Amino acid sequence: MRRFDPTDAQTLMAILKARRDVRGNHFTREPVSDEEIDTILEAGLYAPSVGHSQPWKFVVIRDRQIQERVYDEFAQTHAKSKKKFKHRSLYAQLKLEALRETTVHIAVFYHHQGGAILGQTSQEDAGRYSVAAAIENMWLMARAMNIGIGWVSIVRPGKIRKIIGLGKAYQLVGYLCVGKVTTFLENPELESLGWQERKPTAETVLRLNEGTIRGGMEHIGIIRGSHAFLEPLQGKRATFMLSLSNTATAQIEGITQAGLPGLMHLTPTLDAEFLSRGKLKSLKKLPKTHSGIPTPALITRSIEMLHPFGRIEALDLGLEMSPQFKGRLHSFGIPPSGSIATGAGIDAHKVFEQGVAFGRRYTPKDPYVILAESVPSGTTTATATALALGYPARDLFSSSFRHVPDSIREQTIDAALARIEGLSDPLDILSEVSDNMLIFNAGFILGVNGRFPILLAGGTQMAAVLLVANTLIRASQSDTYQHSSFLIPHSSLNNVALATTKWVAHDSHSDIAALLDMLDFSIDAYYADFDFSLAHQPALKRYDEGEAKEGVGAGGALVYGLLNGLTPAEITRQVEGYVG
Repeated sequence: MRRFDPTDAQTLMAILKARRDVRGNHFTREPVSDEEIDTILEAGLYAPSVGHSQPWKFVVIRDRQIQERVYDEFAQTHAKSKKKFKHRSLYAQLKLEALRETTVHIAVFYHHQGGAILGQTSQEDAGRYSVAAAIENMWLMARAMNIGIGWVSIVRPGKIRKIIGLGKAYQLVGYLCVGKVTTFLENPELESLGWQERKPTAETVLRLNEGTIRGGMEHIGIIRGSHAFLEPLQGKRATFMLSLSNTATAQIEGITQAGLPGLMHLTPTLDAEFLSRGKLKSLKKLPKTHSGIPTPALITRSIEMLHPFGRIEALDLGLEMSPQFKGRLHSFGIPPSGSIATGAGIDAHKVFEQGVAFGRRYTPKDPYVILAESVPSGTTTATATALALGYPARDLFSSSFRHVPDSIREQTIDAALARIEGLSDPLDILSEVSDNMLIFNAGFILGVNGRFPILLAGGTQMAAVLLVANTLIRASQSDTYQHSSFLIPHSSLNNVALATTKWVAHDSHSDIAALLDMLDFSIDAYYADFDFSLAHQPALKRYDEGEAKEGVGAGGALVYGLLNGLTPAEITRQVEGYVG
C-alpha cells in the first residue's frame, strides 16, 4: 500500500480545519449529482467499524414530500427546544438546518443487529461510534469536493425512522443536508456568533506520563499562609465527608435562603442525597432559594462527576429526616438543636466528646479528608457562637443572602447572647447558642490530632469551627478546667487547613481572614479562584453578584478539582448541565 508524504498530511489537515457544519443560509439550489453523492458515500463505507461489522445504513432522500415531513418534524421539535434556551436570546436567531435549501438529504442509521459482535460486547455503543466515524468520512470528502453538509440533530430519531419507513432495528445517528454552497466560513459559525468558543488544547488533552502530577496552584488563591499544605495533595484522592445538621434557628422567617420555604429542614437531607446519588429521593425537585438560586451542591456534585472523590461519607449530627444516602452515613444519636433565640438545648459536653472520640478512632481510606457542612442558618449560629466565646466578630460572618437581613439576624443573635449571662464554661455557653456541627467538628479535628490532613471545606462557618476548637484548647490549658479529654495542644491542628470559594474570600460583607487572625495558631487558608463568568445561566450569575456564596463544601470541592487538573471552563459547563 502507498505511503504518504508530509504534503499529503498537510493537505488532510487543511481539509480537517476547513470542514464546516453548513447552515441553510449558505447553500445554493445548484444540484448535486448522483456521482458526487456516490463519492461521498464511498468515503463513508471506508470508515472504521467495530468488529468490521459495518453497521450502517445510508438513505439518500430526494423525495420532496419526505423532506417536507422531516422539516415539519424539525419545526415541531425546534419550537420545544427554544424553551431550554430562553436564557440565551441568540438561540432564536440561529439558522439550524437546511432542509428546504438543499435538494439531497442523507439519513444515516445504525443497524442494531443484536447478538454478540466482536469488540462490542463490553461497549454497546461502539457500533454507533462506527456510524459516527462514517459520517465524519463523508463530511471530509464532501469538503474536499467543495460540497457542504449540515447535520440536523433537532429531530426525534424515532419519528425520522417512521417517516422513512424503516423498522426498529435501525436507529438514526445523523440526518444530513447536502448541497453546493456560496461560501465556506473562515471560522465555525457558532464560534463567530459568540455561542461557543473553541476549547484550548490544554483543556481537552490530558497527558499521563510516568510521574505525571495532575493539577496545580494556578487557580487556587491564598487567604493565609502558603501553598505548602496543598502541594503534597496534588493528584491525590480525598474522602469527602459532609456534616449534616438541623437547627430550629432556620425556622425563623427570613433568616436564611438555604432551602425551600416551609421545607428548610430538608436542606441537608437533600444536599446529601444529591451529592451522593446525583438525584433526590426525599423530594422530586432540586431546591432553589426563594429567589431562584440553585444549591451549591451542584458545584460539589459536578466535581464528583468530573474527578470523583475517593469516597463520599456523611455525618448525621442531628437531622429531622435521614437521607437516602449512597455511601457511609455515620450516626451518633444526636438530636436536632433548638433555636438559639430561645436556647439551642445542646448537650455540648456530650457532642464535643463524641466528636473527639470519633476523630480518635476514624482512619480514612484516602490520603486526606475534605470536611464539609450543610446546616441552614449556620452562619447565624456561627456568629452567635463566636461572639458568645468572646471573639469580636459581629460583622465578620457571611450569609447566603447578597444583602444580609441584619435586623432579623441581629435580633436573633442578641436574644441568644442574653441567655448566656453568668455562664463561664465554654461548653455550657455552646449548649445555649451554637449548633451541633460546630461543636462536633471542633472535637473531631482535635481528636484526629494530625494523623492525616483535613481540609475544612467551607467559609466562615468552618472558621467558627476553628474558633470553637481554639477556645476549648485554651480552656484545657487552664488549671481550673477539669475535662481530661480536652488536653490537646494547638499543634494537633498543624495538619488542618481551610478552603472556601472566591465569593466568600472576596465578600465585602464578611472577613474570613480576620476571623482566622483571631486564632492562637496559624493556619493555611485558600480559595478557589473560580466564578461563573463563563456561564450562560442567569441563576448561576447570581453567585457572582453575592448570592449563596458557599455550602456543601463547594470551595473545598473546587480546590480538590483544581488540584486534580480540572479547569474552570469544564467545571462551569458541568454545573450548567444540572441547571438546564
